[in-house]
Amino acid sequence: MKKRYDYSKWIALFLVLFSLYSLQAQHTFSIVAVDPVTGEIGSAGATCLDIDDLNGEEGALVISDIILGIGAINTQAFWHPTNQAAARVRMEAGDSPQEILDWLFTNDPAPGSNQDRQYGVVDLIGGAGGTPRSAAFTGTNNNSVANDIVGPNYSIQGNILISQAVLDDMESGFLNTSGTLADKLMGAMQGAKRIGADNRCTSNQTSSKSAFLRVAKIEDLYTNYGHLTVDLNVSKTAMAEDPIDVLQTTYDFYLNNPGTDCSTTIDAFPYTESFEAGLGDWEQNDNDLSHVGNTDFDWTENMGETPTNATGPTEAFDGTTYLYTEASGTNVGFPTKRAVLNSPCFNLSGLTQAFFTFNYHMFGSQVGNLAVRVNDGSGWTTVWLLEGDQGDAWVSESIDLSAYVGQTIQLRLDSTTALGERGDVAVDNLRVAEDLLNIQDILVSTVGMAPNPATDLITVTSTNFELKNISVYDVTGKQVLQQVATDTTTMTVDLQSIQPALYFVNITTTNGTVLKKLVKR
Repeated sequence: MKKRYDYSKWIALFLVLFSLYSLQAQHTFSIVAVDPVTGEIGSAGATCLDIDDLNGEEGALVISDIILGIGAINTQAFWHPTNQAAARVRMEAGDSPQEILDWLFTNDPAPGSNQDRQYGVVDLIGGAGGTPRSAAFTGTNNNSVANDIVGPNYSIQGNILISQAVLDDMESGFLNTSGTLADKLMGAMQGAKRIGADNRCTSNQTSSKSAFLRVAKIEDLYTNYGHLTVDLNVSKTAMAEDPIDVLQTTYDFYLNNPGTDCSTTIDAFPYTESFEAGLGDWEQNDNDLSHVGNTDFDWTENMGETPTNATGPTEAFDGTTYLYTEASGTNVGFPTKRAVLNSPCFNLSGLTQAFFTFNYHMFGSQVGNLAVRVNDGSGWTTVWLLEGDQGDAWVSESIDLSAYVGQTIQLRLDSTTALGERGDVAVDNLRVAEDLLNIQDILVSTVGMAPNPATDLITVTSTNFELKNISVYDVTGKQVLQQVATDTTTMTVDLQSIQPALYFVNITTTNGTVLKKLVKR
């Protein structure tokens, strides 16, 4: 199922940009294109702005919007998230590229003038084998050299350029490069490369400071950055280091390293990991992430609560240790930093079906996203992605891997932070097995109790079965507390009547009971 697009990220990003830069313009050269044979949709671009200018990792990437199964829109010059979201709505409603531009010109919802804008739009009616359509607009207030070139399946546009030749050579590079749509888009970017292509970067001795290349295949399910088939972003480069060259190196790495990279292979199931003794067979990954020029961050082992208030769990779901992403710290944890954990390889050749189950905790007003990716040797595919606040509770998730039975695969836990520190994401209790958990296992994995240790109160939650009551026993087996549920999913239990000690909590649901240890301080 395709994800429901969340426009709030554009609004949030705009607020950050506006407060820091009074909406600094995105003067950019870019291209959008489709492949009518394969149905692929792509965009690429560059600008003389980087993560330091934009207080995040987007750089030129912020202009790119790919709408799965339909087309792509690059919104640039006096960039604004309201225009970008409005353009997407029009495309999803069925407007042609030219109709989208006509609507934006007449109804421009953003600050500034419609003559401040520049757009490139392309779509593919009917998907693979269908008919491409394209259109572009360059407002009269764009700083020169500003222009656009439209072809049958592409649109190229740029402003504040050193010369018209930047756009002409982009077109030549796109048309004269053989291979895939990604190859052709990379050819277009190489065509643009020269000192001062974005003329503000002349003194930097580069064409630009940041660059991106994105291509969606028909099987892609999510448009979040990092989750298309090709999703490369050079967010920052050094003086005299051209981001288009770094983008080419990143792209070459992507082409030459599609397979798994495992130091261990698991062939005995069920396999479980709760990170009680470090990462086990899992490894932090930074090698092939495309936030080139800006270090991404790692998953962190933790016991108890996370350091930032109003986010993260207060304890592990299973055992005492879990992994989480510490979202605090501008350009340290947020915005849009990725933490990626690689699994060992799993040899599924002896199984008839396979499932990956785990517990996640995504609590906070600024939660980004968490994804599961699979590589069967041909490249990484995102098979599950969830974004935003999911409440202050551990939640169980199960992913069917039966399509990969007979193969050896590798998994990734891939989490990207949003625009603030209240966005810690945690994982625990991982399991790869031929069968789903039985009822008792499901109870254990979906009934939570926090905090633990506790002082005055605990909260008991159940995500799969209705709560009925809880009973608290001391170590001698004597019942010291009992409470009937008034809510089927959440119970708050007052512990002030019992003394600090070790207790056992019997949680009764409509499908059985769960026994948990509790330390009262």
